Amino acid sequence: MVVRGCLVLAAQADGHRVDTVETPNPSRRLKALQDAFVEHNALQCGYCTPGMLMAALELVELHPDAEREEVREWMSGNYCRCTGYHAIVDAVCAVLEQQKAGRFADEPVEARA
Repeated sequence: MVVRGCLVLAAQADGHRVDTVETPNPSRRLKALQDAFVEHNALQCGYCTPGMLMAALELVELHPDAEREEVREWMSGNYCRCTGYHAIVDAVCAVLEQQKAGRFADEPVEARA
């Protein structure tokens, strides 16, 4: 489950696994999203990037058949000051297409606390 770090106290995360975009060994899906954000120029200023990446990761894991409009709706909870939404949606859709083509078939989706 994705949560907003600015609204969750550290004590509330006690006993739970916390994943971030800075993980030293990212999953292949997260790495693919990071690469797609670069490729599609979805990074912009970078302010929203961590939240966008983690929200996108949850989307590709939980809704692998999501269509473009579903991606737009899912990602709308994150604010991008640079209005890079089109590039962000393009990047997420590119990874969804990779996933549909079987690129991550051998990588299980991990349960998140």
